[in-house]
Amino acid sequence: MSEAWGLFVFAAFFAVLFNTFYSDGIPLKAELPKNYHLQDLLKKKQTFIGYAGWKTASSKSASTAPADLALGQMPRLSLVGAKNRFDQKNAVFLDARSPEEYAEGHIPGALEFYADDFEKFAPVVLPQLKDKNQELIAYCHGSSCELSLHLANALMDQGYTNVKVFFGGWPEWKKANYPITTGDQP
Repeated sequence: MSEAWGLFVFAAFFAVLFNTFYSDGIPLKAELPKNYHLQDLLKKKQTFIGYAGWKTASSKSASTAPADLALGQMPRLSLVGAKNRFDQKNAVFLDARSPEEYAEGHIPGALEFYADDFEKFAPVVLPQLKDKNQELIAYCHGSSCELSLHLANALMDQGYTNVKVFFGGWPEWKKANYPITTGDQP
């Protein structure tokens, strides 16, 4: 019995350690939006995709059309995954917050793309996103904000195939003391 317990403790420690250094690691603490009701999603029998790189079995009744993707279905990135992509410069970050908030501070290189004014920003930003398969990462005010989810769904409706949401968003990035920039330029 004590050997099994020791093996369990070792495996748990190794799993946490691996998760910490894995680029798509799962945050050890996640906050769900205030209007997020798991019971409602379960009643609808929707499929959860979870974090990028994870695969789950899909239900026959689940709707996976881009316009129907909810927070629980949208591929998400943790802070570690977002920082990894930032360092490798292999993704385009899209700030879904208002222009005023973008100017106050944003992830360096992130394009301003206010989700509540998609029609205004689309003609400016979409021509810069020529490759519809390039990884796009939308972010906003963190786990309680849905602007990034709305932007991600709108981009998928435009034919972009590799769209993810940085779940922790601006607050998590700033709290980690990662690079930031101010002004209205990326």
